[in-house]
Amino acid sequence: MRPALAGSLKTLSYVDFNNVVTNGRKNVDAANDKVMPAFGTNVNVMCFLDDIYVYLRARANDRDSGAPSSQARRQARSGQQAEASCTGTK
Repeated sequence: MRPALAGSLKTLSYVDFNNVVTNGRKNVDAANDKVMPAFGTNVNVMCFLDDIYVYLRARANDRDSGAPSSQARRQARSGQQAEASCTGTK
């Protein structure tokens, strides 16, 4: 089953995605009871918001988003300093 936000990324812009992830969203009525919490203060989400968007956008468009390649894993390791800077960890 595909997450609702991933499916809605076919029509949701990056700006709207950023707003939903940062501030959350509620769609509660007689037919719906959908709530997404806000993640604006979660550095583990906000530091990787672009990567999350790219991944979910690929899933929404039925593109293979499989495991990162070995080159991507090497780049991720070299990006650990940037991650530490963003999250405030050493």
